[in-house]
Amino acid sequence: MNRLKALREAQNLSQAELGAILSCSDVTISRYETGRRDIDSETVSRLCDIFGCTADYLLCRSQLATPQLSEEEEALLQAFRRADEDRREIVRTALAPFREEPAEESAI
Repeated sequence: MNRLKALREAQNLSQAELGAILSCSDVTISRYETGRRDIDSETVSRLCDIFGCTADYLLCRSQLATPQLSEEEEALLQAFRRADEDRREIVRTALAPFREEPAEESAI
């Protein structure tokens, strides 16, 4: 649950402060962050509200924190949808190197 820790730190919240918001102890937050305790669905929902992210992002199932697209992303998506299949294939080929999942950084 390194993502929970990163989100908490980005909001400049201590484990105790987040625990107070969620009505739990800092030890519980620590256990969530280290994966020693599973987060129940109600707490996941509350954390998503607190940090403005999706559950998939919080649980490391997505790289996108929010489901909204930027104006540029929306325009590109609309252009792709309007393109014929030959042009779509050109776009797919050009973006292929960027569609791979980024490699996990090794811990030192």
